[in-house]
Amino acid sequence: MLLLHHGLFHMRNQWNRKEWRRFCLEVARVHPLRELLHQCPFTRHGYERPRGYAGDAALIDYLYAERIEEELHLHPGTNIYRFMYQQPSPRSVRERRVLLAQEIDKVASQVHMPRILSVACGHLRESELARSVKEHHIGEFIAFDQDPMSLAEVSRQHPENAIRPVCGSVRALLTGRALFGHLDLAYSAGLYDYLSDNTARRLTQILFNMLNPGGRLLVANFATCPEAGYLEAFMDWWLIYRDEDQMQALTLDIDPLQLASTNMFRDTEKNVIYLELTRR
Repeated sequence: MLLLHHGLFHMRNQWNRKEWRRFCLEVARVHPLRELLHQCPFTRHGYERPRGYAGDAALIDYLYAERIEEELHLHPGTNIYRFMYQQPSPRSVRERRVLLAQEIDKVASQVHMPRILSVACGHLRESELARSVKEHHIGEFIAFDQDPMSLAEVSRQHPENAIRPVCGSVRALLTGRALFGHLDLAYSAGLYDYLSDNTARRLTQILFNMLNPGGRLLVANFATCPEAGYLEAFMDWWLIYRDEDQMQALTLDIDPLQLASTNMFRDTEKNVIYLELTRR
């Protein structure tokens, strides 16, 4: 698996995008190795897209270990799954969950009964780690996602607290059909990896304008992924990667007079960039 990952990553970096895409579609997809790798439930789920889109919340749950016990005895690809689970990018995803839970608790310690928005929330697993959610210290927590199945899981996990599932798309946010305001914290953890630069810039401006004075917007985006070759060749999972300059460019539509501070940092694996904006 290490040789496969390193080889695919090297080929991906050496070839131009057209050559690499042709390899993924015409070689990897029909190679006998694909059938072996798809014995891994994580790999197969990513490729088959049972919910109709890439990177769904059920797939991310594999990286959180939410589905290990359920799947281990059912699939012969257990060892492949265990290998994938231990790789740098999945570690970044688990670290992201912990960081978001800490941010939720942080705003709850600073603001009485804060109002929070999670965009493309998925199963909102970070809320399950946040003490402030468990202790009902959140005024309103809006869980916004396009997938009704994800929101149903959020409702199941949080039947009696301030979390409010709202079904809607990015387009609804961009066109003003989905409008929220007076937020103390807005964040998006896995959405920007799929957005074009123009869409990401516009969404950043819109979310920033929903904040209260002193409110914070936190956006996460993968900058690099050592497993990218494997994800693209055998899972049909394509992300949009951004470096620090590209993340900074997402703020260009925001009124500088309204921007109190900008903070940018990477996770401990150096895979994910976090952009934090505070409104004046």
